[in-house]
Amino acid sequence: MKNARNFTFQALIFASKHKISNLKRLALLTSLLISFSSFCQKSVDCKDYKQGVFYDYEKNSTNVYVIYRLGDEQKEVNLTTGDSAFWKIEWNDDCTYTLKLKSTSFKWNAETMKFLKDHKFFYTILKTTNEYYTYKGSVDNASNPKIIEDTTWFLEKSTPTNSELFKPLKNEVEVRKMKDSSKYAILYLYRPGKITNSLGNYGIFFDNVAMCVARNNTGYIFKILREGKFPISSRLMKDESTVNVDIRFGQIYYVKSMIHWTISSRLYNFKLEMAKMDVVKGAAEFEEIENR
Repeated sequence: MKNARNFTFQALIFASKHKISNLKRLALLTSLLISFSSFCQKSVDCKDYKQGVFYDYEKNSTNVYVIYRLGDEQKEVNLTTGDSAFWKIEWNDDCTYTLKLKSTSFKWNAETMKFLKDHKFFYTILKTTNEYYTYKGSVDNASNPKIIEDTTWFLEKSTPTNSELFKPLKNEVEVRKMKDSSKYAILYLYRPGKITNSLGNYGIFFDNVAMCVARNNTGYIFKILREGKFPISSRLMKDESTVNVDIRFGQIYYVKSMIHWTISSRLYNFKLEMAKMDVVKGAAEFEEIENR
């Protein structure tokens, strides 16, 4: 059985590495899976995703990842850079699993590497179709705040779309240098300075994509590259606050993130709040931010 698993895993990698067409790849995988009856697929449900080749098109990025999954191993390869990561995968049931980093060639900084090695990542498959499944992920267990929600595809797209949502800008000098505002919007995101809960840093997410860490008395500027209504959320422990912003190119938006002290029966004494601000008031408050 071990040899069969190794042979199948190598065949999956070979099919992708040598750019075998999608039809030929499917034929190859089908013959292999039929040959080893323990791997036969009986229905289209979560069980079908425990092995095979899958594709992720990272949000807010041009990166494309190919995923080789078999048994308790998962290999991810960035087709843009060639970097790879090996994960130990454990299925809790047919539609939920955890990933634990084993090794990687990605050049992450020391803080990121420590975080990845110290934690497991819990994923839940939300919806399945004939072309893809959607999922959400959190750190360590399902009850913790969602850190990602995205789509995994069964076949490689012939012409991947640009999924970039936003780009950070260093300062307002960069904003003034930008031309043709008909192709972007500007978002000012800030957390005012407060004494209470000042050490409680938390994540900010744009359409479920990590955007920045909200620290006390800190502001950020972003170039938004897509139009439409997007959720902007703050998340800390099991608390979350979301404001929906209807982005239109050529416009400027101000969003204020706050954390309030409160008395509660919960395990924490704070409440997050996100608010879309009037441009005049938002601009005045952003000017008062020390770190921006």
